[in-house]
Amino acid sequence: MPVATETPQAMFTLGGYAGCSPRLRGLTWGAEDLAAAVGAASNRLDNGEYDFTYRMARSLCLLGAHAAGVPAIDTIWGNFRDPEGLAKDAASARRAGFSGKIAIHPDQVAPINQAFTPDAADIERARRIVAAFEQSPGVGTLQLDGEMLDRPHLKQAQRILANVPAPQ
Repeated sequence: MPVATETPQAMFTLGGYAGCSPRLRGLTWGAEDLAAAVGAASNRLDNGEYDFTYRMARSLCLLGAHAAGVPAIDTIWGNFRDPEGLAKDAASARRAGFSGKIAIHPDQVAPINQAFTPDAADIERARRIVAAFEQSPGVGTLQLDGEMLDRPHLKQAQRILANVPAPQ
């Protein structure tokens, strides 16, 4: 799993991982290495969010991973003594389409796993979406609870259900 954004040159190759090797299992990105490579004093704005270059690197990594058919893994949350910040950052990464996040300390594993594990409401909604499409075979669009749903909604629901932990 390469850290695919460590250099400025790497930014221009993120779409080239598709088919590169059967051993490729994911892509991640690194804001710290990229900042050092370009001589940035910081990779974050005053409000704590990533500056544009690093948001772009994150987005290109996400798209490059999905284009290659492998999981996109979000970068580190550097302050391992900030579980609230980590939880918020991990939830944002999940919403954006990342499949996981790199942990740099054992205390980060549980909050990361929690953020990337579908909750009961997510699972129930996904099951209802899949059932609605199963009950209307061949349709491209349907409604559920007054909301228009189409094939991308079905695909997302199936992805959620594929990540439901097996009962123990």
